[in-house]
Amino acid sequence: MRMLVIAGTLLVSLAAAQMPLQVEFPSGSSLQISSQEVAFDLSRSGFPPRDLPAYYRPQEPEGSLELRLFSNIEGGWSLAARMDPLARSDGEWLPPGRLEVRCDGGPWLPLSSAVVLLTGSGVTGGYQAHTIELRLKVLGDELPGSYQGVLVFSLSRL
Repeated sequence: MRMLVIAGTLLVSLAAAQMPLQVEFPSGSSLQISSQEVAFDLSRSGFPPRDLPAYYRPQEPEGSLELRLFSNIEGGWSLAARMDPLARSDGEWLPPGRLEVRCDGGPWLPLSSAVVLLTGSGVTGGYQAHTIELRLKVLGDELPGSYQGVLVFSLSRL
């Protein structure tokens, strides 16, 4: 009788079950920017300039922006920036090309139309960090006032 109890316990400890397991990762991409606002205050930057054209860096944020990019999209992708005209409340405006951008120390590009800053292929393997710098080109024909606009970064498939 004692032998049967031991054999029964042994059978229970060897029992196993299997079930299928499935994991699905959605395709996705993400952009994160280190600042919520870019502000140029030319009254604090030695305005008017001695020579034209003159270039001014933003007071907010000081220095550059950090852009963090993630993609697990198969195939090619591109990161672009665009700017609408900078407008005052009375309807006066500056063309978007007065704002210039560069990525990771590359050439300065006017935002007169959508500008491709980066291209890549396949997954990024986590977040990539990139340095975005902005400057305002002053030609001397700007009317005084506060100008506002929206700078848009977009990540898309090629």
